[in-house]
Amino acid sequence: MPHIAFIGECMLELSGAQPGTVFGAAKLGFAGDTLNAATYMARTSRLLDPASIKCASYITALGTDAYSNAMIEAWQSDGIATDLVRRIDGALPGLYTIQTDADGERSFSYWRDQAAAKQVLGGGHDAQIRDSFGRFDGFYLSGISLAILSPDDRQKMIALVADYANKGGKVYFDTNHRPRLWSGDQTAMDIYRAIAPFCDTVLPTFDDDAALFGDKSAQETGQRWLEAGVREVIVKSGGDPTYWRNKDGQSGFVTPPVITEIVDTTSAGDSFNGAFLAARSHGQSVEGAIRIAQNVAGRVICRHGALVDISDLELG
Repeated sequence: MPHIAFIGECMLELSGAQPGTVFGAAKLGFAGDTLNAATYMARTSRLLDPASIKCASYITALGTDAYSNAMIEAWQSDGIATDLVRRIDGALPGLYTIQTDADGERSFSYWRDQAAAKQVLGGGHDAQIRDSFGRFDGFYLSGISLAILSPDDRQKMIALVADYANKGGKVYFDTNHRPRLWSGDQTAMDIYRAIAPFCDTVLPTFDDDAALFGDKSAQETGQRWLEAGVREVIVKSGGDPTYWRNKDGQSGFVTPPVITEIVDTTSAGDSFNGAFLAARSHGQSVEGAIRIAQNVAGRVICRHGALVDISDLELG
């Protein structure tokens, strides 16, 4: 079973708390885009093969507080390895809240400026990560993984990814673009273009990339990434067909199942990505993996919160 390392930020997630409502009705959990992907890779892997264990590692920085300890315990209970989590005395995880409208679309409020995850490459931890490369069959990060870092640490991250790719490792990347985390669009585009030549597979969401790069279609998004140097592109488009294309000229669309009772789209793309990687790791074709990923994402958006139970899901 291939083992993939996911790097980024996990925060405290407060969901179900609407302004003016009773605070005690809110639900406290843990989530973050790359952590969500790691979790759904682990959970989907167990659906595909109950014997699947320790197929994912999570790399981040946390404090030594009770919330940080609870995060690590939760990840370990999902079979996610945590030995590369940097612990920093006095630091704390970030916090965000989710509000959803009647159509399941979400809006977020964040408290993350001093989050420990911003220091994931500090204190020589980048060298520890580099020394662990031999354990991993893949390395996954997102635009958020890069955006939360200082400019110097972004360059460290790109160098880390380049070293891994140059040693034959497969890099997986989702732009997951969040404009408020960047100083400007040009900075984000420059960083994404810098990391692209080292990526094996990119899994962007069309709406995110269209807003940033001006793409007019999923095919245009795929073509742009291939020209930037990646080997394979999987373009997610919500309820519209998923487009895929690779360097060998193969391409296609896969239509997702119709979902009529959407509750919360918070982790739609993250769950898709994690399930896709799990399915590919279990030998599924690209289109077979996309179908499995669509089914997992379809379940996730019918539940509240980023991390939901999929143990009874029929992948078909």
